[in-house]
Amino acid sequence: MKKLIFILAILVSQFVNAQNTVWRKMRIAPTLVENYESDKANKKLKLGECFIVNSANRELARGMYKNGLKDSIWNYFSQNSDLIQVYDFTNKKLIYNIPDVSSIVKQRSVIDTTGYVKAKVVAPVKIGGLDYGFYLLYNQRNLPQGAKDQKEDILMEYIFDVSATGKLEDFNIKYTSTFYNAEFKQSIKDLHGDAYEFIPASINGNPVKSKLVYQIMLYISQARDRGTYNVPTQKF
Repeated sequence: MKKLIFILAILVSQFVNAQNTVWRKMRIAPTLVENYESDKANKKLKLGECFIVNSANRELARGMYKNGLKDSIWNYFSQNSDLIQVYDFTNKKLIYNIPDVSSIVKQRSVIDTTGYVKAKVVAPVKIGGLDYGFYLLYNQRNLPQGAKDQKEDILMEYIFDVSATGKLEDFNIKYTSTFYNAEFKQSIKDLHGDAYEFIPASINGNPVKSKLVYQIMLYISQARDRGTYNVPTQKF
């Protein structure tokens, strides 16, 4: 009898939640759309399932929200739909993480090991994966005119200062080529929440601050119209 009452209570709770929520869509980047359940009266309060797709309608992230916060297990996928990362937001634990070999984004990190002997270094991790992290922030329209005017390819680097607690403290974009070299400080205010989520680097098991760098090539030589927004980030 107690078991039956418990099951009925769960079903009633699920029915009430379904009555109080509605599915919504929101563009969170030029090539990303977030689909999520939210409170009927408050579209900003996420209360259930959520999944994010790219411009090809391929799913890059899926999980649950509870009272506006990520809850339980989230799965993250590559552009080829391969599972690349699993993160438990309830227990703040990385469960599964493999390199996204299909991503155009490469990674490097800078970690100060001064004063350590035989330091065991673990690089910082972007929750959601590098590819998803990059497309959350990238907008061709924001490329500097000096970069678009070049005739050769450019290395673009997103440089993040990550604290020992995994907090995003600063963010710059750097462009490097033979004839064009520039670096621009970016605002870290009002980014999509997923852009702030990092696991800090560690030395000998202790979290430390670090720099995490996304590296992406801009193939200026393949731009369809020089000086416009059509600068590819993939080689064709």
